[in-house]
Amino acid sequence: MSVKSYQKIIRVQAIRFEGNSSTHTDEIFTFVQFPISINLAGNVVELRVIVDPLKPLVVLVGDYIVKDASGTLKHMKQADFEAEYTLVE
Repeated sequence: MSVKSYQKIIRVQAIRFEGNSSTHTDEIFTFVQFPISINLAGNVVELRVIVDPLKPLVVLVGDYIVKDASGTLKHMKQADFEAEYTLVE
């Protein structure tokens, strides 16, 4: 029996954090269904998704919030997300 290569395809939903606008943060809140906050630290804008008060998801502008089939949320850097997933239309 020889070694073979396999590919795992997983469908997820994702939203990219594009910055601090009320319309966009409303979209994110609707997607994640957890409290969110925007923190401005100097020139850095970060979105915090309060899934667990002790370990919020911290998402920088341009990064993604990914939801798998079970509803679990995770943060992914833009490069990692684009390397792992392709858009399904």
